[in-house]
Amino acid sequence: MNKANDKLISAKALYDVDQFSTSVSACYYCMFNVAKTLLIKKGFKPKTHTGVISLFGQEYVLNDSFDRKISKYLSSTQSLREAADYDAVDDIDQTIANDCINKAEEFMNEAKKFL
Repeated sequence: MNKANDKLISAKALYDVDQFSTSVSACYYCMFNVAKTLLIKKGFKPKTHTGVISLFGQEYVLNDSFDRKISKYLSSTQSLREAADYDAVDDIDQTIANDCINKAEEFMNEAKKFL
């Protein structure tokens, strides 16, 4: 979870200097690393983002009671991260970035129940 925590710290620091798109990207990678850590704990080694998201849903949401609402933050933030990283027009604003930080914190807190 150290890598995930580092990403969350980065997301907050980037937010503080108005780098909202990059902050959203860091939030996604925070949650992605949390999900991957939990999967590795169960012996899985997914190699793709889609694989992590899919397997996480299967193993932790369906089988282990990870909060469904919070689990959806991973895929919704992935879409925002892709827009932040690849879209020519930057539509990521302060409100969106702040929401992503809050969701990343919730995701990490929920994940701690499974460590």
